[in-house]
Amino acid sequence: MSSQHTDQPLVSVYIPTKNRPQMLKRAIDSVLAQTYPAVEIVISDDGSTDDTPDFVRSLQEKHGNIVYLREEQSKGACHARNKAIRAANGKFITGLDDDDRFTPERIAEFVAAWHPNDSFLCAQSFNYTGKKMIPSRYYGRQISLAEIGCRNVVGNQIFADRQRLLEHGLLFDESFPAWQDYEFFTHIIAKLGPARRIMKRTYIQHTDHELGRITHPSRIRAGYRLFRAKHGHLLSKSQRLSLLVNMTLLCGRGASKRIRQLCWRNGNFYDLFRIYKSRI
Repeated sequence: MSSQHTDQPLVSVYIPTKNRPQMLKRAIDSVLAQTYPAVEIVISDDGSTDDTPDFVRSLQEKHGNIVYLREEQSKGACHARNKAIRAANGKFITGLDDDDRFTPERIAEFVAAWHPNDSFLCAQSFNYTGKKMIPSRYYGRQISLAEIGCRNVVGNQIFADRQRLLEHGLLFDESFPAWQDYEFFTHIIAKLGPARRIMKRTYIQHTDHELGRITHPSRIRAGYRLFRAKHGHLLSKSQRLSLLVNMTLLCGRGASKRIRQLCWRNGNFYDLFRIYKSRI
């Protein structure tokens, strides 16, 4: 698929999905409402067993910029994302979860802000609880290994040069049961250099439902161990401690007790207490 707007680069938006057509409709509508005209939508279906295929095909009849990829059997969200990134036609790529949505100016803001020196761009966001919009916590504009080495300060979606990612083998690691986004962003920054944040809030993350939002502690711990094995050599001692505390907090129940145990085990009470306080 080529852009009909030859003076503007095509941007591909990939949306992984499975058995959530009503949420998917909201996500797609938010992309169709973009003020930026040269957009391709790549829907990557991870084995839906409901009416999602019929729904998407009905949209394809109305909109010529929708590409539909489908697996008969589920292979996981990371596989669905990677398949979409490889199949996309855009110069730029960005993602959207099927239960979230873009604000209308999101893609235009990214294209206007892009500089070839950026490894990727990200933006501020809102969390929608069903009752109110909660703005994301403020972080700095530049994101280097120093910033991302402690925890995910990016969010869950980025905007990047698609071909550059592929040339460097930068895709989601499908072996990770959790922390896939965080690992992906860290890997990109480690290979391509710092990323940059635009300060406008252009992504709305819906937390007004529980479907697919909660990760089991065992998967979080497994993701942490894989991350440490793959990227631990890039991190300072302080970053490794912060990452360990963050993982412990994400696991939920009993976090305070485990933090105290970490203090005794590591013998670094001040740093661990400071990191713990910054997370709560």
